[in-house]
Amino acid sequence: MDLRSDASTGPAAPGHPTPLCFLPGPTALHPLAVEEARKAFADGFLSRSHRSPGFRAYMHAMEEGLRSLLRIPVDHRILLVGSATEAMERIIQGVVANRSAHLVNGAFARRFRQVAVNLGRKAAAVTVPDGEGFLGDEEGFPEHGQRVPKGGEGLRAQQAGLTPSGVDTLLEGAELLAMTQNETSTGVRIPTEAVHSLADRARNSGALAVVDLVTGWPSEPVDPARIDCGFFSVQKAFGLPAGLGVMVVSPEFVERSRNLEAGGHITGGYMGIPALAEVADRHETRATPNMLAIRLLARVAEAYALEGQEALDSGVRRRAEAFWSVVEGLPGLTAAVGPGDNRSRTILVVEVEGGSRPLRERLAERGLLVGDGYGPGKGRHLRIANFPVQTDEMMDQLLEGLAAEV
Repeated sequence: MDLRSDASTGPAAPGHPTPLCFLPGPTALHPLAVEEARKAFADGFLSRSHRSPGFRAYMHAMEEGLRSLLRIPVDHRILLVGSATEAMERIIQGVVANRSAHLVNGAFARRFRQVAVNLGRKAAAVTVPDGEGFLGDEEGFPEHGQRVPKGGEGLRAQQAGLTPSGVDTLLEGAELLAMTQNETSTGVRIPTEAVHSLADRARNSGALAVVDLVTGWPSEPVDPARIDCGFFSVQKAFGLPAGLGVMVVSPEFVERSRNLEAGGHITGGYMGIPALAEVADRHETRATPNMLAIRLLARVAEAYALEGQEALDSGVRRRAEAFWSVVEGLPGLTAAVGPGDNRSRTILVVEVEGGSRPLRERLAERGLLVGDGYGPGKGRHLRIANFPVQTDEMMDQLLEGLAAEV
């Protein structure tokens, strides 16, 4: 195998030394990550102990950067794992003894539910078809739709899907409500206000509110104080190399796991939630971590915190609006998700008449890398990252390329 080349990359875009990357993850690297990585290799950081004062300083900087950027309450802990999928396993094993409840709006939400099934838990779910969302009224819930039967397993919601009473029924006996705020596979989102309303309803019922924010944070203003666990991996919206997952958890989340453990439930092995929380209090990790990723996250989180979440969200919204204003007028291209708050701003999904591969290949020849569809959308869709790391200039060049190639 020739490791010097990669057929998936095209030539550089005009004026850029490398192709412009709009892949949905891993995505384009943040320039500060590239700069900081060079320093980390040069200054000996990667040969230090993960218990050394030098590494602890970066752990603390990473935590402070995330707390400032995401407005994480002081009593919430930041736990580190290997990926968002590992976070799903830690969550289900750590805080669910019998039953979880899931809102399923795409492949990664299905994965979260499947993790629960694989771990032997009962996993109730309300599912909307791929490309459709849980449309909200003023309370943050759909105005129409059917009531969830007792148990709720496998129910498919209608287009408007889920009523407040339906949520209450879904939550009966559930220890956790799992939501995927921004579904990377389909480009569907649950609006922030709906996430907060659903979380309130879950917590009032005695369930923990857990939110997959892999392509939501840092731009989506989901409030960590309103949920019990928000998790993400760094290779998407933070523009870093893969290999680090982050869980932001409430005191109630950790206490639930400790109580289950005290009652004889297996809440994990060496990497169980109580153990992760204990070392987090000392600015340490349970096992030898991805030291480089932690240092890079510290640098990027600090920069994003200085910019501010509102500015990140504003930029994402601006580019999404510019994208759809052009794409919806191009022949053969159709938005995979209808307009409105259910359409993701960070994962822009386009249905391509006749299949997406030829267009993706032509864009790659221009130095513009875009993603294929996921699951049922593979070969039909373009998935385009619009994270804070993608710039207005990059979006302008992508739109020029699309207009020229369709």
